[in-house]
Parts: sequence; C-alpha cells; structure tokens
Amino acid sequence: MSNSSASAGNVVVIDSGLSSAWNTGRLVYQHDFYGNDNDVMVANANTHGALVTAEILENAPDVGIIALKVMPDDGSGASEANIEKALQWVVANADAYNVTAVNLSLGGGAQTTAATTSISDELAALAAKRVLTVAAAGNSGDGGVTQGVSSYSADVNQICVSASTGDGAFPSWAQRSPSLTDVCADGTDVRITNLSGVTYTANGSSFAAPAVTAAVAKAQQAWVEQTGTRLTQDEFLNLARSTGKAMGTAGYFELDTDALLAKIAQSAPVATEQSATTVIVNASGAPAGGVNAHFKLLVDGKTVGQATVDSAAKDYSFTTNLTAEQAHKVQIQYDNDGFVNGQDRNLFVNKVTINGTAHSPTAANVTYDKGALDGKDVVKGQSSMWWGGTLVVDAPAKDFPVGAAPANTTITVNASGAAAGGVNAHFNLLVDGKAIGGATVGTAAKDFTFATNLTADQAHKVQVQYDNDAVVNGQDRSLFVNKVTINGHAVAPTASNVTYDKGALDGKDVVKGQAGLWWNGTLVVDADKSWFPSATATTMAATQVGDAQDAVYQHLVTQGLEAASAHPDHATAALDHTGGADLYGHFAALDQHIDPLHHYDAA
Repeated sequence: MSNSSASAGNVVVIDSGLSSAWNTGRLVYQHDFYGNDNDVMVANANTHGALVTAEILENAPDVGIIALKVMPDDGSGASEANIEKALQWVVANADAYNVTAVNLSLGGGAQTTAATTSISDELAALAAKRVLTVAAAGNSGDGGVTQGVSSYSADVNQICVSASTGDGAFPSWAQRSPSLTDVCADGTDVRITNLSGVTYTANGSSFAAPAVTAAVAKAQQAWVEQTGTRLTQDEFLNLARSTGKAMGTAGYFELDTDALLAKIAQSAPVATEQSATTVIVNASGAPAGGVNAHFKLLVDGKTVGQATVDSAAKDYSFTTNLTAEQAHKVQIQYDNDGFVNGQDRNLFVNKVTINGTAHSPTAANVTYDKGALDGKDVVKGQSSMWWGGTLVVDAPAKDFPVGAAPANTTITVNASGAAAGGVNAHFNLLVDGKAIGGATVGTAAKDFTFATNLTADQAHKVQVQYDNDAVVNGQDRSLFVNKVTINGHAVAPTASNVTYDKGALDGKDVVKGQAGLWWNGTLVVDADKSWFPSATATTMAATQVGDAQDAVYQHLVTQGLEAASAHPDHATAALDHTGGADLYGHFAALDQHIDPLHHYDAA
C-alpha cells in the first residue's frame, strides 16, 4: 500500500484524545479544542478516543489519523460548542488533508425523527464534499421498547450506526430506529489489542461506529482508484445495503465490509475520454487584517487548486483532466471572508474562462451559493462576493472537448525527519499548487512514491511542503529531503533548479534549496517539460486532489480559526461514570455526552 494519504486518506476522530498505550497509526494532525493546544495525549491509558482510534486502525491500517479532542482529560463530557469547532476545522481543511471519513462515537438523547443540531450545517458541508460522517446511535436501548437514536446520529447528513451482536440480533442496550438507523455493525465483545499485546473486549455503539468508519475509508479508496471521485453518502449506503446481511428484525442489516469491497472491485467503470481542461479565474480582492481574500477552484465538488488574490485584478490559471463532452460545474469557493478592525475582506471575480470560453459572473448560467456549498441560499451570479460562498458556473458540454491524454508521472521523495512530542514530520506533495498526496516520515531515510497524471510536454513545479513544524519540550521537529526523483530524473535539494519557499507557498521568503527544512515551508523543483513525455496510451484519469496546504497555513495560522470563534459556547454536559472498569453512562435527554463503552475487560 502506498504511503500517500491520497491513497488511503485520513480519518478524523472527534473524541476524548489519545493514549500512548494504544496504536495511533500515522498521526498527521492533532488539536485539543477543549484545552486549545496541539496536544491530545492524556494520562488515562484506556481513554475512550484511543480505543476508538485503535479499532479503526485494526480494520483499516493504512489510513492516517487526525485526532481532535473536544473534552477534558478525564473525558467527563463534551460541549456542543467544542464539537462544532472541531467539525468547522474539518470543513475548512478536508480537502488539504484528504479527509475521507469522520468518526463521532458521541451520544445523548433519543430522537425518533430526523433532527437538527448546531452542527447540522457542518455535517451538510462535509456531505457535500463527500466526506462521510459516521455517528454512534447510542446505548440506552431499553431492550428495543424505545425506538430512537442519539441526537447527533439522527441528522440526515451522517451515517447512523446501531450496535448489533454480529449474528443478526441486537443487544438489549442498543438504540435503534427503523427509519433512522442506516447500518448496523457488531458492537459486542469487540476485541482490541494495545501496544503491550493486551487484548480488551469492548461493548457499545462507540465500537460499532469505528467498523463502519474504517469501511468508509476503504470503500472511498477503492472507488477513487477506479473512478477518480468519491462515493456520496447515499452511494455508500446503497452499496452497504446491497452487500449487507439481513438481520432477524425486519428493516435492519449488518455491515459486510468484504462483500462491499468485492462489489466495488466488480464495478469498475469503462474508461472515458478526457478533456485536458484549463480554467482561468480573473479576480482581485480587498484584504482585512493584512490577509488577502482566498479561493479554491472546484469542479463538480472536487478541489482542483487554490489561490490568494491581490488587490489588483489578475489571472489565476488551473489545469485538470475532466470527462470530455460532458457538462461540468466549475466552482469558485471564497473561503476566508472576514471583518477585522473595520476592514471588510472580499473577493471580486471578473471572469471565468474555461478552455477559451469566457463566462461573466453575471451570466445566466452562473449562480452564487452563499455559505456552505449545499444548494441553499442560492442567488443570481455576481462579481462581488461579500460573504463566504461559491460562484458556480454551469458549463455546457461543448466547453470540454476531447483532449490529448495526460502523461503518467511517478514522483519519489526520499526523506527522513526528527520527531517532537512523539509526532514525526509530515509533508504534502503538490504539483503546480495541487495536492497529490502526503506522507509522515520516520527517523530513517525512506522513499515515498506518488503517481499522478500531468499534462505532457509542459514544465511543472513539483513541491514538497513541510507543514507540521514545532518545538515540543525542547525537541525540534524537522524534515530532511535527500532527493526528489521525477520520472527517473533525480534532483538534489541543493540543485540550481530547486528553491525553498519558507512559510506559506506565496513566492515570498524564497531562498536556495536545502535538505534540512527547519521551518514550515515548501521545497520547489522547477522540472523541465522534457521530464513529462507524452503518454503512449490513453489512460483514465483517477486523481482525487485537495487544495495546496497553503490553505491550511492560511486558515489555521493566519486566521486563527476565525470562523469557529463566531459561534457561542454551549453548556458542558457531564458524563456519568458508574465504575472504574464499567464506563456505561446514562444519558439525559438532549445532553451531548461521549457515547461510552458498555464495558471493557482485558483478555
């Protein structure tokens, strides 16, 4: 399996943090929204989030983990405000971090009909990005007398998972609803082994949900490899339903991951002719607080690239490969609207040109979807984007003629790193500002190989972007790049065609190339067009790309999670612990608690 996060993707776990006693896999990012720092490790060896994460990794060992902690170290309860902030981070960074799934083993309440909460807008935004959120149904089942699920899992834009016994029945404590439960998975005596080799058996919908989250990650990986796009929530559930095992209670089925993946393997689509597409966005902006307007370019909901605009109008060009002779939605997503010290940040789009055909922002085929890209609050297109939102061009099929097939390109980065705080250095690989994949390095030098499709006979910028620099307890995390090999052409980091762009990938603070990346920044190889020869055969493009990590640097560091701070805090609900080894909690209506283990025992 590739080390690239573009292959297996990254899974977000929103929970109580992690423990050094359990496998945390390739931890690519962590943040504590309760303590407002970047350390999610807690002293409790068997903290709930660590066990949930370990189960995901036992089922999908190739995924990367993003751990977002939303409660105090003792796991005594999560405020809805912290959960919302964590989800806002995921919405803002899902593309840059190639997030495929989110696990919410949280609970509270007993909803009998579809419900909305303060996080419903974030769940809708993630669903629109084809990032599937998996939520536990809860453990207050009353032996099936009460047909209801936890408040979070009752939202239509997530996958509601009820715990089963694994053999067609329900445990008495499992919350479920024939209209709200989407899928069932074994949540009884789930065996999880820690790093010391001790195996625990866990019970609860908290441990049914991770099995589905892992299945989502593996299914998305398989689907992207075959089609170049991700499954929607409905598409995943249709596959799961058609391959699942019917339960003794009518209307419910248990997940069968192997059968689901086998069906995907049998459903390989026929390769389609491609249109080598160039999209040019002419735009300018008004800054606020010293930060310029930023936008992402998407096509049919998939990120193609991104740019930070200046106050003067300028062309921003992007290239991608799309299905030829088919209509597409070209989307300019303004994503850092803000008001700072009386200054109003805005984006102004003057023209969008698709393969030579110009579209005015006020044309009849252009709309403006304010806020999340969800089909709501849609108005006529306009040049001035005063709010965060997306300008959508409904481009006709004639804008995408059949073009030459792109070249197949292999890029190998030989790298190592110095860890800090138990976390190794991480980099993203970009080409011309578009993310191809990512990897977390070890202390020993190793090759990390990525495959992509690029326009032939054209020069490209191959960019190795170090994005998690830190000093923790006197340890300095750093990345060391020894060599970059592009289609067989080896390049030293100190070669004359290599530069190092410190900080954001913005053409500022650029110095000569160097092997030691001591600061966040990007090593840029100006690769000659001769390194990208024409392909000898037509291939189906299958790239699922995110925007450059500049978006992460821009939004997390410069903006300081500006969007998240706009939401008022909610009261923190307490978790009722009934014993040291028995963590089964009773939920109060409408309170938002961690959905705890029914019990766990060492084996």
